Amino acid sequence: MVLVVGICVLVFPPFSAFASSGRSVPRSLVPQMFLYEEKPEKAQPTTVPGSVTWSIDMRTDARGHSDPVIQAHIAVPKRHLTAVLTLERNADPSVSASHLLELSFQIAPGFKGGGIYSLRSMSMKATESDRGDTLIAVPAKVTDNLYMLALNDLPEARAKNLELLERQWIDLPISYQDGKRALLTLEKGADGERVFNQAIQAWASDDLAGTAAGNAQ
Repeated sequence: MVLVVGICVLVFPPFSAFASSGRSVPRSLVPQMFLYEEKPEKAQPTTVPGSVTWSIDMRTDARGHSDPVIQAHIAVPKRHLTAVLTLERNADPSVSASHLLELSFQIAPGFKGGGIYSLRSMSMKATESDRGDTLIAVPAKVTDNLYMLALNDLPEARAKNLELLERQWIDLPISYQDGKRALLTLEKGADGERVFNQAIQAWASDDLAGTAAGNAQ
């Protein structure tokens, strides 16, 4: 698998060898999740199964406006690793981003990687074996366990990102503090697809209402 981050191209061993074994079942009732870990001494990465559950939350700002927030709870018990992913529309005018993605890790004693060092990007793909396309976003490390992606707010980039978010599978390339690279691969499944569709439709409706109100002034 090839991951393109900015002008840097990261070449992973082909994860498609794992995906071609029948795991890629679109819209599964129970969404699939895998952690792929780079092993320099091996031609193929190690595959560690985990779980992901999707939900939607509503957050209310200081003005009383409620907006949907996509949430994913990720667990990889064999690696003593859990994480929470959130994706929400940016409501802070001082931040140049259309949407904000946060990935918060909880690492229990026994995690061999020493901790999480970076989150590089987020890619969306139709099936697990696809190469995928990277969201147009800027990554940032907030703390040792909290990472953020600020999705580009230019109109063309915003439209492209929202189109990509409709796809079924998600890749999150990360690296450990010991220097090894890994990949979190999440499936939306039926629940995740419902959550994404509900949030994206609400965001779109609100954007249209805001545009109409602005034109009326």
